[in-house]
Amino acid sequence: MRKWAMVLFVFFLTACTARSQGTGKKAPVSPAPPPVPVLQSTQFPNLVLPREMKIDRDRTLIVKTPSYVGGLLVASGRVTVDSLVKFFERQMAARGWKEMGRIQYKNMLLAFKRPNGSCFIYISENAFGNVEVKIWTSETLGSTPTEGSPSPSY
Repeated sequence: MRKWAMVLFVFFLTACTARSQGTGKKAPVSPAPPPVPVLQSTQFPNLVLPREMKIDRDRTLIVKTPSYVGGLLVASGRVTVDSLVKFFERQMAARGWKEMGRIQYKNMLLAFKRPNGSCFIYISENAFGNVEVKIWTSETLGSTPTEGSPSPSY
């Protein structure tokens, strides 16, 4: 009887070991979901928003011609004012904008410039903790004017 118990025990261990090691084939791995984009593009070629911000299409106005894009973009979301300021400092610099100055008290106004445009970003927080951003931007498209080149006369 002991012999049979020992044989069954060895058989059981062998079966468990074989099962835990598998057959040598790898189980199919499902592909990872695509990463959620951190940036949200806008109608303006050199301006992005964080994905947490939702554009208010009813309050946004965009003027676009073959050589010009400008207007007002309004967006809001559950972010902090500080994180949004840091976001714009990094992203605007990465797109060739130079910060010209800022005004801060309760709300924040950032001013940026490029050789072919300007941008003002007004960030405010309402009583419910929702942050709103209003962006006024104006940029000529096509060739970028260089410093010292004559301005067009009208």
